[in-house]
Amino acid sequence: MKRILVLAGIAVLAVAATSYAQLTAVIAGGPHDLTSGSALRNANAAIAGQTCVFCHTPHSGVTSNPLWNRNAPTGASYQVYTSTTSDVVTTGAQIALSGSGACMSCHDGTIATDVLRNVNGLAFGPAVTFTRQGTAKATYTAAAPGASNVMSGGLPFLGTDLRNDHPVAITYETARAATPSEFVTQVLNGAKITVGATNPLPLFAPPGSTGPATTANATIECASCHSSHNNTLGSFLRKSNTGSAICLSCHIK
Repeated sequence: MKRILVLAGIAVLAVAATSYAQLTAVIAGGPHDLTSGSALRNANAAIAGQTCVFCHTPHSGVTSNPLWNRNAPTGASYQVYTSTTSDVVTTGAQIALSGSGACMSCHDGTIATDVLRNVNGLAFGPAVTFTRQGTAKATYTAAAPGASNVMSGGLPFLGTDLRNDHPVAITYETARAATPSEFVTQVLNGAKITVGATNPLPLFAPPGSTGPATTANATIECASCHSSHNNTLGSFLRKSNTGSAICLSCHIK
């Protein structure tokens, strides 16, 4: 009986350790670490341990996002959020062009997670392929991590139907100005624009912009609520949503 209890305790500790490893303030060991033995279980020895390569490259990246190692999606097939009470709209092309397009280059499922622009100085192609996912289109399932290219810790697939997701690449001030009693006023602090009193959330320069964001044109993006490099709170949230704190950063209810 003692042995059973001890083994059960070890199993619980092992599960707890795994969960704790996912809730990390660094990429290594977390859901966005797609290297060998982690979320994607990539078996290509050429990139084993290269935690950053799935998103970033020091050379030959795209110019729309800093040192970005993935092509942007086109957004052509996106179905965007609409509402009869919404005062602001966007398009699939704007989402693809925005900072959120970088997130969607993995999470909309149209580009395989292992299709990169630059690996060890070599452009992706026949000479640089990954054994985990060889096709040009990712397939996401609810299977256990490692059985498909599902990131561990949850299902990341948003698809191209974004009608049931919070809108991104939308101008915050357009919505706030239309119904100012329903939205918190954004704050300009140096070059940064944020919204919310406690642990404020960032707003960003509009899609295709070459200059800094202003309070008139700053947009809500995936990165307004999520910090891709810090999973301390789970789901890469920028702050706890206890009591709908994230929602109430922008919405007055």
